[in-house]
Amino acid sequence: MKKLIALALLAVSAAGAASAEEFTVNTNNIYVGGSVGFWRNITEHSTQASIMPEVGYNLSDKAAIGTTIGWEHNYSANHTSYNMFKIAPYFRYNFFQSGKVSIFCDGGFELGAGRTSYRGDHSDVAATYGIGLKPGISVALSNHFSLVAHVGFVGYQGANKAARDGGAESGWGAFFNGNNISFGAYYTF
Repeated sequence: MKKLIALALLAVSAAGAASAEEFTVNTNNIYVGGSVGFWRNITEHSTQASIMPEVGYNLSDKAAIGTTIGWEHNYSANHTSYNMFKIAPYFRYNFFQSGKVSIFCDGGFELGAGRTSYRGDHSDVAATYGIGLKPGISVALSNHFSLVAHVGFVGYQGANKAARDGGAESGWGAFFNGNNISFGAYYTF
């Protein structure tokens, strides 16, 4: 039995090595960047901040894959807050390009985990999740540098009880307001 398992593992690794030789990564298609956000509502005494680095790979002029990995903080006047680590892989499709401007849509999912503080008590693990579309616009300032903005979200966002106690929400919908606009920059190698 051990010989059969070893033979199967050898066959799988040989097949993987053969397919790896056929697939080459063009480093000119890799991009890195991300977004940083901060919002302070003086009237409601709430604060939101995020740092979301991003890495991706342009599959063609129209398609790319990538992911954001980062941190988000939210504090509100009723003494609720959360700190959340988030990861959000996506598939990007550019459906319009004119000169240096392109309009795209990212489709993907998001997972978040962290801690919530609610009136001095700390929660167990707070979790958020979502799936949907994020439209955006990109302006190429040079062959390597682009400014990017995401405007809104259409899809589903969910949260466990600990995250909802900290201010996260669950539900279906479309949001095109100030809380769903992010600005970032990319460098393409």
